[in-house]
Amino acid sequence: MLLPRRSAHPSRYHRPVKRALTSIAGLVGIAALGRWLSQRRHPAPTVPEPTEAPADDPAEELRRKLASARQPAPEQETATEPAAQEETLEERRARVHAKAREAIDAMGDDGGAA
Repeated sequence: MLLPRRSAHPSRYHRPVKRALTSIAGLVGIAALGRWLSQRRHPAPTVPEPTEAPADDPAEELRRKLASARQPAPEQETATEPAAQEETLEERRARVHAKAREAIDAMGDDGGAA
């Protein structure tokens, strides 16, 4: 019985696979070369620096509107100050705790009925 003869250095891939890989590598190289050459011919356009801002700059207009909106009107300041003086910190804490106790009692009543 005769066995097929093996070469000293067996090939890992068959010839068609090697040929396909070589072709793909060549195409990738050609594409990279083409891209590099096209960038060399047409450098990226540079944007000229504006020497002077236009008169109707929308960004400046928005900044002015924002600044005027941030400044509270005098009437609004007086309306919020008395409300803050009416209730002290301790009174507010007591009110919040009472509300929390009511919620806990309501949950306890629902849990016991079920």
